[in-house]
Amino acid sequence: MSGTLWVVATPIGNLEDITHRAVRVLGTVSRVLCEDTRRTRSLFEALSIPVPAHGLVRCDAHAERDKLDEILGWLDAGESLALVSDAGTPGVNDPGERLVRAAVEAGHRVIPVPGASALTTAISASGLGGGGFSFGGFLPRGEQATRTLLAGLLPGTHAYFAPARDLVSVLEAMALLPSIGLVVIARELTKLHETFYRGAASDLVARMSGDPEAALGEAVLVFEVRSAELGDDIVEGLLREQLTAGKSSKDAVTAVAGALGLPRRRVYQVMLALR
Repeated sequence: MSGTLWVVATPIGNLEDITHRAVRVLGTVSRVLCEDTRRTRSLFEALSIPVPAHGLVRCDAHAERDKLDEILGWLDAGESLALVSDAGTPGVNDPGERLVRAAVEAGHRVIPVPGASALTTAISASGLGGGGFSFGGFLPRGEQATRTLLAGLLPGTHAYFAPARDLVSVLEAMALLPSIGLVVIARELTKLHETFYRGAASDLVARMSGDPEAALGEAVLVFEVRSAELGDDIVEGLLREQLTAGKSSKDAVTAVAGALGLPRRRVYQVMLALR
């Protein structure tokens, strides 16, 4: 016998975004594999979906690995299982990839039930995704790691997840890069305080720094990267901005070199000429 694994998207905020098909599938499978059983139970209660006969099973990033053989055993026995994350589409920067690959390799059917995704929701309202885009998951932790990543991006539209509390520091790093074009930030999508911020990175720094709600919740960052020559005039302009903001010569050189991915020696030489 071969079981079926249903990969079911759930709302990212507004419960009305659940699909009829998702409700039907969740109400008929034998078990639901959840990132957090408490969150999923609350969803079932809110939508009046009956809990499966064999219940809700925790399947977060750790449990997905530890329980993999047990889950495959249920599929081998012919069970029909549903996989959900706390919000959105499983496997899209959420647990699920390992299980889906293992189920396919074991010969079981894997059927997606499409629905909400913070990524595609943000792209659809950004005005930037028509020509395709690159998704990089969550931005790396640490300002230097973020600067290095941003400086190395190829031209095109890029999208990342980020906690809203990190957005101002990310925008400050972007403001140093002449290659960064329009930036769109989608915060708390489909929820009560859904907010879009659009504009140049330097303008958004000031706007979001003055908005106490801007640091709350989760966000999707969508932005353009354009071709830009990093001539000494651009380096000099960025150094002047850093000095005007009150940074020392040493700190200004460090910030600009890190943001542009340039050797510190080259930036230092421009600083010497500037001084």
